[in-house]
Amino acid sequence: MTRLMSKLLMLTILSSMAACAKEEVKSTPETSDVKAKSSVSKVDKNLIDYVKRAISVNKDFRLKDVRIRQNKEIDKLPGWSIYFLDIDLEVISQNNKIMTVHDKIFTNGKFISRDFINIVNKASLKDKIVPDMDASFYKKDHLIYGDMNAKDKIVIFSDPICPFCQGYMPDILKAIKANPKKVALFYYHFPLTMLHPEAPTIIKATMALEKKGQKDVLLKVYEQKFNINTKDETKALAEFNKKMGTKLTVSEINTQDILAHYSKDLELAGKMMINGTPTVYVNGKKDFSRNKYKTILGIK
Repeated sequence: MTRLMSKLLMLTILSSMAACAKEEVKSTPETSDVKAKSSVSKVDKNLIDYVKRAISVNKDFRLKDVRIRQNKEIDKLPGWSIYFLDIDLEVISQNNKIMTVHDKIFTNGKFISRDFINIVNKASLKDKIVPDMDASFYKKDHLIYGDMNAKDKIVIFSDPICPFCQGYMPDILKAIKANPKKVALFYYHFPLTMLHPEAPTIIKATMALEKKGQKDVLLKVYEQKFNINTKDETKALAEFNKKMGTKLTVSEINTQDILAHYSKDLELAGKMMINGTPTVYVNGKKDFSRNKYKTILGIK
């Protein structure tokens, strides 16, 4: 829902936006192509004022606040920066519900652009530039394997029903479990519910077993490769219990603490603008290759 609201919101901004690209995007930038900035400037103020004015014309929302969380210069587009925005809205159609949406906007201080598209390979520049991760994501209750004080820290957002995750997660879990002093591995649940309707049930059941003190639950869940394709929580949980040899009840997987943990994971995934799984961060930077852990651990 938050991602949908973000798209609707940015359509409002685009309707009054004069976009201008100074030059063709010739290649996809990696992390080294952008430099983080933190100082408040006149450009920052003008951008916030513009977004506020643009949103104000949409009667579906009542703006509460706009914040610049981070901005980065783009080496391949001299003079241009990308801004990561947190926008607090009151949604009139949802009984004045307050929600925060997250988005990105390019500016060179004079013009604003929603995106830059490489006219050769049709690649989106916006999709390849992501916010850096701060230390607040290194939470002890999200530590799966490794040492909290390890020099290298890896954060993963994943869906246990995603076939790519099912192929990826067992290897990295086993590798870091075998080298607990070298890396701290933090895990966040991010179900792709439009594709995997059973994912929320499997995730909550996983958390319920971890709450009971069972070991290596996440690894066992990924190795089972659940693919049930149902929104029916009772049916999905029955299949989970059958494969895992457990007897969890619907009430056990819907306790207040489990639901709070689940909701917080979704909130933080939204903050990092996660849109696919598995998404991997190494020491605060997105690992597009998903294989930097092998270099850290000396795996060939």
